[in-house]
Amino acid sequence: MSKSVYSLVLNDEVVELIDKMARYNGLSRSNMIEKILADATGYETPEKRAYNIFEEIERLISKSQSMRYLSQPSQYMASIMSALDYRYNPAIKYSVELFPNSDHLGQLKVTLRTQNSILINLISDFYTFYTYLEKKYYNSNAVFMFDGAKITRLFDFPTVNITTKELAEQLTLYVKQFDELLNVYFNNLTLDTNRLLYLVEKRYLELKNGLIVI
Repeated sequence: MSKSVYSLVLNDEVVELIDKMARYNGLSRSNMIEKILADATGYETPEKRAYNIFEEIERLISKSQSMRYLSQPSQYMASIMSALDYRYNPAIKYSVELFPNSDHLGQLKVTLRTQNSILINLISDFYTFYTYLEKKYYNSNAVFMFDGAKITRLFDFPTVNITTKELAEQLTLYVKQFDELLNVYFNNLTLDTNRLLYLVEKRYLELKNGLIVI
């Protein structure tokens, strides 16, 4: 979205009120005026779109028994907390970030809080297999970066037109399905490798059936 400089003649008292609103919302005067005008005209700025997406994600996550939504200082980022069903239930943080000006929609960063080398090796194996499944069945152009207990997945823009609410639903589904598959993997570690990977792949295909590619 391109921006230009405009001159406005405004009443001093109105500007004072706008400045108070800007301070309350942590915005500059220009951004506050833009927000007011965008709301009045029904235009969805990148900032408003991000707000609407995270508001919907928070609403959807609030229905979950196993996940918790966390707001972040950045208006373009939020996190979802979960726990791995393995031994001492280590925490997993899913950080969803939206890019306002980029060739990608955003990214998901998954972080497992552990120093256990065995667990790090196990989750690294899962990341490798999950990446394989994504590229084979869901998005052949998917970009992944992972190192040890951390993995980052760049999100592509949907190739079909969807609403902001529908996009929020897709992002939430992606996180919840990743979390489910991760637990399917760890709940079946006692099986032989072929059987374990078969179960994960089978569940992956069931979950991804009919979903919009991002």
